[in-house]
Amino acid sequence: MRPALRTALAAALLSVPLALSSAVPQALAQSQVYDPVPPRGSAYVRLVNGLVGEIQARPDFLPPQRLGTAPEQRVMAFTAVENVAGRQLRLEFQEGQARGSATFRVEPGSFNTILLHPAAGGIGATAVVDTADFNQTRSRIAFYNVLPDCPAATLALLPSGPAVFEGVPALGTRARSVNPVTAQVRASCGARAAAPIALQGLEAGGMYSVWLMGSGSNVAGFVTRDTTARYQR
Repeated sequence: MRPALRTALAAALLSVPLALSSAVPQALAQSQVYDPVPPRGSAYVRLVNGLVGEIQARPDFLPPQRLGTAPEQRVMAFTAVENVAGRQLRLEFQEGQARGSATFRVEPGSFNTILLHPAAGGIGATAVVDTADFNQTRSRIAFYNVLPDCPAATLALLPSGPAVFEGVPALGTRARSVNPVTAQVRASCGARAAAPIALQGLEAGGMYSVWLMGSGSNVAGFVTRDTTARYQR
């Protein structure tokens, strides 16, 4: 890619919002992201499989969940959990013969991602509170470092472009609003780098997550479109 073109791409991804030519795609994106609206006093919660194998999860706040190993199977939709104020949520999970459990609390109105990941002696669970600074004219991208042994992960534009995110701590996340353009990015931790990821089809008002996960030197990166759902008891 020529330097001038690379500079223009970086500016489009990281700069001020672009004007929208039509309100129809924006309205569609909003309905995909925000509907249904969670009841008052609820929070959004999703589970994410950051392990090598399939996970069977048994939350006491949602039906049992199977989290597979394909990118689209690893990440749940954000699901509304009602009456979370002062409530302790419990989760049991299993990968093969390895089992684990965790308890956590969430605040009403919050978005929460529960990362299931390798840990000493088995499986760990880390709750991450997601920011919710939505912008109807831009795309929201969150970057998750699901490598417990990676103290600082980076997501950068290709080829050799500026960092979109850098210094993201182990089992942590950062998010920002960007212009809905097409780009190639790479997630990495030091010398460990995942294959390039295509950011394409981004829509104004849409939420997207980029994931870095794996084991040892075998790391992978992928992107998912975030959606929400209402859990009906």
